[in-house]
Amino acid sequence: MDIRIIKNFPLGIKEQLKRQLKTMIEDGSVTAGEMLLSAKDMALFLNINRNTVASVYKELEQKGFLKIVKGSGTFVRETAPKKDKRPLKKIFNLAYEHAVQSGFSFKDINNFFITGLLEKSRDARRGGKVILIDCSYEVLATLDQKIKTRCDIDSHFMLIQDIKKVPGKFLKRAKEYDLIICGMNHMEELKAAVPDLPVETIGFLIKTDFEIMNQIMQLTAGISVGYCCISKKSSKAFFKTTMLSSGSSLNRVHVGIGDKKGIQTMVESCDIIFATHYVYDTLIENFPIKKKVHCVNLDIDSENIDFILSRLEKRIF
Repeated sequence: MDIRIIKNFPLGIKEQLKRQLKTMIEDGSVTAGEMLLSAKDMALFLNINRNTVASVYKELEQKGFLKIVKGSGTFVRETAPKKDKRPLKKIFNLAYEHAVQSGFSFKDINNFFITGLLEKSRDARRGGKVILIDCSYEVLATLDQKIKTRCDIDSHFMLIQDIKKVPGKFLKRAKEYDLIICGMNHMEELKAAVPDLPVETIGFLIKTDFEIMNQIMQLTAGISVGYCCISKKSSKAFFKTTMLSSGSSLNRVHVGIGDKKGIQTMVESCDIIFATHYVYDTLIENFPIKKKVHCVNLDIDSENIDFILSRLEKRIF
């Protein structure tokens, strides 16, 4: 199976695999009834994560391209959508031959096509209007930057705490957007505040680096752990990203960087402190802390970005 995954490519690994498989099914490169490699074997073949392959298979099954039979394998559906791409292939071959005859190298042509396709992809998404929701402007700014490196959108921020104060006003405003993107840990709050949203709403997940996750997992039961972020609310959200690896055996203190009294209590009572990279420097510079403070880098999962973009570019996929 001729599938190529390019690491560190503007288009995420999951989206690369999904698009290539979809194209191969549509043009008949893989035939109806044909069994694909298992998620494990495909992951080994492409040197990517097994869960990524499984997720792609599941999405293509939901879209009618594949059929997953438990205990048997993953097959191309007999009724999978087809699309005759021979005219497109002919146009591509003519353009390629003309470029070669004009003296361009394969590398020149390859780079040009990749760059050109990415620009067209950005054009197709240009003009989309989204609203980003979380409890922290810093998190929203990070998400906004990651999305805008891949497409041009008109994005707006709103804090979940502000929405809860004026849900009716937000409901009227929501109709202006193509997509609502909300922090996963605030989805229930958003639905409770505004139960009948008129626009598709999807969540994004913040991930903690695995080194910190493992450090927390090794902590002795019963010790006190401090979590510090922008606010007490975002500190609790930060805790939720690590709770699965640390169980419920730790005593926890959650504080926001603006709560001086709370920070003092945390410093006095906690055996170890974790601070997100948003507040680490401020905490170290402004408070006399003798204990070890671990800086925790939080990031937006790349598969989240792929999913968000896939919802914004329905005209492409």
